Amino acid sequence: MKRVLMFLLTAFIGYPCMAQQRVDLEKLTFKEDPGGIIKKHKKAADRAEPLTSLPSYTTYEVSEFNFGPIPLTEHCFVSLLLNSTVEKKMVGLIVGFQTIAESKAINTYIFKHYGKPVTLQTEKQLMDSNNKPYPSGSAYLWRNIRPGVSLVLSKSYEFQNDKLVEGTDLLFINNNAKPAYKTYFKTVLERVIKTYTP
Repeated sequence: MKRVLMFLLTAFIGYPCMAQQRVDLEKLTFKEDPGGIIKKHKKAADRAEPLTSLPSYTTYEVSEFNFGPIPLTEHCFVSLLLNSTVEKKMVGLIVGFQTIAESKAINTYIFKHYGKPVTLQTEKQLMDSNNKPYPSGSAYLWRNIRPGVSLVLSKSYEFQNDKLVEGTDLLFINNNAKPAYKTYFKTVLERVIKTYTP
């Protein structure tokens, strides 16, 4: 009887730990099956993600994900970028953080963990309709954070109910990924860099 009770207690304690296991997006190698990563939450991969032009699986149901030490919340989203709607091989991902607290947390982690970036777009002071200063967006590039993969971090600001809201998007992209349609950019990374470069 004692053995049965110990087994049940161990199973009861272990189950929540297993249920709370998260996928660390920072560790994805792009060799994984994208449909398997976001499972039933995926959307159809027939719409182009605007920044990269690539088809993607996108979900806002992110309770099972984290990025390094930062857990994703209901204010985040994940887009797994695909090479095409036919092959559906992962070539990158975008992780969006849409509150000030989350944005600051991920910015602190990325700059500390990956070091000094190349600045693509410098943050400037703008003035709102009440002549109050607020920051413009900014963007930064880390090339080859691992072999063949680069990182772009972009920050943006918008007013919601007269409140300034800060957001941060992380883009991890295979350096050789091609745009989804014919363009004068050879790679998606070239396209993204040009988007943020004045």
